[in-house]
Amino acid sequence: MLKNIFISLAVFAITGCAGNPPVIDFDPSIDFTKYRTFAFIDEHPLLRAEGAETGSPLLEGRLMQITENVLTARGINRVANPESADIAIAFTIGGRDKIQVNSYPEPYRPYYGGGYRGGWGGSYYGYGMSASTSVQQYTEGTLAIDIYEVTSHKPVWHGKATKRITDKMQENPQETITEIVTEILASFPPM
Repeated sequence: MLKNIFISLAVFAITGCAGNPPVIDFDPSIDFTKYRTFAFIDEHPLLRAEGAETGSPLLEGRLMQITENVLTARGINRVANPESADIAIAFTIGGRDKIQVNSYPEPYRPYYGGGYRGGWGGSYYGYGMSASTSVQQYTEGTLAIDIYEVTSHKPVWHGKATKRITDKMQENPQETITEIVTEILASFPPM
């Protein structure tokens, strides 16, 4: 029984650490196969959500280059002027500090005592259950990519990924951003 509890907790912990898949939303009435060109919505397509850290000034350029690489590989080419493109792309980033509290049971531990209680003497012993609790503070970051149809100026596609920011991600931002943008754009254009 106790072994099953520990196995269940381990599976839950491993699953909880895995990144959530991106959330995708799009207008199903749109024929995405007609889009052949894209541009960024303006010269600075990165919007930072209120309270988001400024972060690296290189972030915007990385997002633009990786997005261009992914879309060009799919036959959607970049043009300089947003008004002459089929679609325009914008980014939004945000982050928030979070706290994770984990509590899990520890194995039964023997205890032993002795002395007088209410006139009754003698020793006693038994087993007791205890619990361990850990508290962890971390930052959760969100990147959203929004795609607008230029002729109508309406949103047609939205992709968003939310991930726990780790030290490894901060040490190698290029790899992390490439992975996240590629995950988000994996389903663009929708089939």
